[in-house]
Amino acid sequence: MKTFRFFATLLIITLCAGFTSCSDDDEEENSVEISLANLQGTWDMIKCYGWEYDDNNQKENWTEDVSGEYIFFEDTDGNGGYSDGSHTYYFASSINGNKLILRDSGWLVGKSITITKLTKTELHITATDENSEENYEMIKR
Repeated sequence: MKTFRFFATLLIITLCAGFTSCSDDDEEENSVEISLANLQGTWDMIKCYGWEYDDNNQKENWTEDVSGEYIFFEDTDGNGGYSDGSHTYYFASSINGNKLILRDSGWLVGKSITITKLTKTELHITATDENSEENYEMIKR
C-alpha cells in the first residue's frame, strides 16, 4: 500500500511539473530586441494582407500571394533590399523604437512601417498611410 501511495504521489508531482512547464509565454521569451543587428539576414515572405479604400471610399480587405518575395538586410548599417522575384529594390534603413525607416526605396514608399513582431525566426511588419494598411509576415532563411 505504501508503494502504491508513493508511486501515485510521484505521478501527481510529475504531472504538475509537466503542466507548469508548458506556457504560452514562450513567444515572449523568443522575442529579440528590435535592432538592425537582429534584422540582419534574409526574410522570406509567407503572408501579406491588408486593406485599402476603393474608388467609392469603401474599405476593401485583400490578401496577396507573396511566394518568392523576400527582404534582406546585408549588414548592421541597415543596407538591404526587397525582391519581388523579378526586381530588387535596394534601400538604406534605420530603426527608431519599433519603427523601420526606409530611405531610397521603391518599396513601401510614403508608408509608416512598424515592426510588430521580431524573434530569431519571425518578422512581422505593418505599413500604413491614411488610405491603406499592409501586413507582412516573414520567416528567416
